[in-house]
Amino acid sequence: MVASVSALTSSAQASSYYEADDYYAEGGLSPSAWQGKGAEALSLSGEVDRDRFRALLDGKVEAQQLGTMRGGQLEHRPGWDVTLSAPKSVSIMAEVAGDRRLIAAHGHAVRTAMTHVEAHMAATRVRGGGAIVREPTGNLIIASFQHGTSRAQDPQLHTHNVIMNATQGEDGAWRSLEPRAIYQLQKQIGAIYRQELALKVRELGYEIEAGKDSLFEIKGVSGAVVTAFSTRSAEIEAALAARGTWRDAASASEKQIAALDTRQAKVAADHAALVAGWRETADAAGFGSKSRLAMIEQAEAKAVDPSLRANREREATLAGRAVAHAAENLGERQSVFSVAALHEEAGRVGLGKVSYAQVGVALAAATDKGALIERTFLDRRGAAFAGFTTCRNVETEARMLRIEAEGRGTLAPIASPLATAKAVANAAAQAERAGLSWNADQRQATAQLLSSRNRVTALQGFAGTAKTTTVLATLAREAEARGVSVIALAPTASAAMVLGEALGTRGDTVARHLLSPERLPQGQPAAWIVDEASLLSARDTARLLDLADRHNARVLLVGDVKQLGSVDAGAAFAQLQGAGMETARLADIVRQTNAATREAVLASIAGDAKAALDALDRGGGQIIERADRAARFAAIAEAYAGLDEAGRARTLVIEPSREGRDSLTSDIRAALTRSGVLTGPAVTVESLANKGLTRAEARDPLSYDKGDIVRFTRDYADKGVARGEAYQVESIDPARATITLKSEDGREVDWRLRQWGAGKSQAFAPQSLELKAGDSIRFTRNDREMGRVNSGRGVVIAVDEKSRTAIIQMSKGRSETLNLDAARDRHIAHAYVETTFAAQGRTADHVIIHADSRATNLVDQKSFYVGISRAKASATVFTNDRGKLISAINERAGQVQTAIAQMVMPSRPAGKVAGAGIG
Repeated sequence: MVASVSALTSSAQASSYYEADDYYAEGGLSPSAWQGKGAEALSLSGEVDRDRFRALLDGKVEAQQLGTMRGGQLEHRPGWDVTLSAPKSVSIMAEVAGDRRLIAAHGHAVRTAMTHVEAHMAATRVRGGGAIVREPTGNLIIASFQHGTSRAQDPQLHTHNVIMNATQGEDGAWRSLEPRAIYQLQKQIGAIYRQELALKVRELGYEIEAGKDSLFEIKGVSGAVVTAFSTRSAEIEAALAARGTWRDAASASEKQIAALDTRQAKVAADHAALVAGWRETADAAGFGSKSRLAMIEQAEAKAVDPSLRANREREATLAGRAVAHAAENLGERQSVFSVAALHEEAGRVGLGKVSYAQVGVALAAATDKGALIERTFLDRRGAAFAGFTTCRNVETEARMLRIEAEGRGTLAPIASPLATAKAVANAAAQAERAGLSWNADQRQATAQLLSSRNRVTALQGFAGTAKTTTVLATLAREAEARGVSVIALAPTASAAMVLGEALGTRGDTVARHLLSPERLPQGQPAAWIVDEASLLSARDTARLLDLADRHNARVLLVGDVKQLGSVDAGAAFAQLQGAGMETARLADIVRQTNAATREAVLASIAGDAKAALDALDRGGGQIIERADRAARFAAIAEAYAGLDEAGRARTLVIEPSREGRDSLTSDIRAALTRSGVLTGPAVTVESLANKGLTRAEARDPLSYDKGDIVRFTRDYADKGVARGEAYQVESIDPARATITLKSEDGREVDWRLRQWGAGKSQAFAPQSLELKAGDSIRFTRNDREMGRVNSGRGVVIAVDEKSRTAIIQMSKGRSETLNLDAARDRHIAHAYVETTFAAQGRTADHVIIHADSRATNLVDQKSFYVGISRAKASATVFTNDRGKLISAINERAGQVQTAIAQMVMPSRPAGKVAGAGIG
């Protein structure tokens, strides 16, 4: 039920396909209608005229001929088909039970969704200022054709919306359509359609059962009945199974291939015979004539019941709350988000209760009140769309910038100029004796930071510039020698531990530090060194700087603005630098032992993907092209499995997506089993993966599934809930927003999401994980009591099927036994493949990177740079198409927007200087 989008290949194919169809047709033509402001501009309305339709597909618009001449031939893409399909239960009630009101409801929802497409996705390309830019047009020519059956002759109410490759620009000229947004946002199109349909279905008197992503079914149509009429779905599932995957795990391209491979030719069928057959199938599935008619009669009566109508009118007032919830949810992940995305999210929150139009009114009201602030939203390629930020995001960023600015010149330097010079000279000399050398950048950065008088400073350094072993180690040593307590911080426990060990001091996560900062003797100064600072959100950075201000601590933010940013809203590290934060810089990369690999990294920093790949060709690695993803994964698996144990330990495999990581891991484990690395019996464990819910999502019952594990980060003694204990989701009541939890000792807890605990909880989803002797695993949750760190690694020494245990050899030689049925020991995953985000901060001799040019949200300049810069010696890139990968990386900068425009805050006038260590 996700909207499908496909490009039309020819006008002849398109016109014949959309005109001759099933039993809705009179005279052999399916019901059709023109839609869109572009159609209105051409005076097109009512039924789709065959000749006008064919002419428009050929690019003939009024007196214009659209297209491009190449080699004396006119090239013009006819258009695109956006197909919207009703939930199976709606099709069954409309086609089998005979409630024709649902067909009208479907038509209304289709028109609403296509109006959304026109308003937010219609655009063309125009040349301006020497460049070709995307220009929103707000008009489309759409020919819609309604059908009632699937290719497998199941009841399937759906509409093909043929968007012509033509749109009218501001100057009145017709131009070809720029379709990128339609492809990128096809999931959003389907959601808008389902949201409007859910409302109409409820207005017709039916109850709905809501699912995730605005999916729903009519209550009373059982799963068995839905399955009986889902032949196409079963065919696609079987095709995916044959490819070694399934619907939830398969990529969009794999699903499309499976659909095409199993698609039958469309055949005409007798309406009466189809309906008779369907009703026999329904009878056999336990949905007989009496049940079907009773459901319709009850719905019709309910639709006109005055009390229920009044209730629906009250529900309509929920639109404002839905918009507020949606803005909070989106605003936690993005500082700026599109209007279209906010429409979709608000409709999901108010599924079946608020209309698309009501959400629009609520958006306008929130804007008038200042809760939402208009901004231009930029997509991954820099195309501009209407967007919003929230007043909360603006306030957070303004507070962060203000604290940094007011902290300028307020502290005494850690060391005097003379002491600083001596410290740098001594550190450089010591390095020379160890066979290493300091460069000018490292000397200058160390001196600058030791002599800084600012509360907040930064060390900006490209990957592999030896930030920790030179500048940070020297700064920490000199600070401690002068009575300044040094605390090593990072967004992740593993990064904090590595930094703490390198600096010989305490390491902690930023999150834990914010909850419980180290208490120092009164008056003792402190320096908080924060590694991987680009991964900090604006919210956490603002909280950290505020805490430092209250504790009179100085903060050194360390990172690289060219690398990946926070998963939550903001680009604090870059924003602070842009606002004038004092920043020492390291640009001389020393990690790569191979000159060609270093050239590739430098080219990736400059955003020149072609130069980077060319450098890999010259000895820095290699580029391997395979059109099919399965073939690429098989080749990566064989290459990795062909290495010896030491070679595998020195090789890092990167796949950007979580789904791809799991699929590639499966291929690698199969190859390792064939080569004898993985041996003996296998034990399957339900491992626990963090669902990563936002604060808003944590209060939404639809964010949870039966079987999920919930842990709370604080005690709720009156509820019988203890911090850190595991509670399993037993049942979910979306209407009351309550969840029944069960503890490991069998106690039940009635969790009211909107009243307590949601903001202090983590949810984990069970995932099937197979373990064999020889498997490499990683822990996915910090457990201080057990000495486990998130991302800490180990090797499975043995598994016991009967006791359901596994013995793990940890990296430092310690071994421990996992109880594979205990929630505490199920926070594990295989450790063969890393996502790009997880790989940031790691280093390996050799890196194998999977980079599909079509992965719009995952492959860009930042992720490419992070990937190849992990390598000391070589980087091998597996891709679908080298040329397309270069184009994709070059046009996707991966920049993150901020809620407020870049600004330079004035520093506080010089006054009393707070104490610090003086050398």
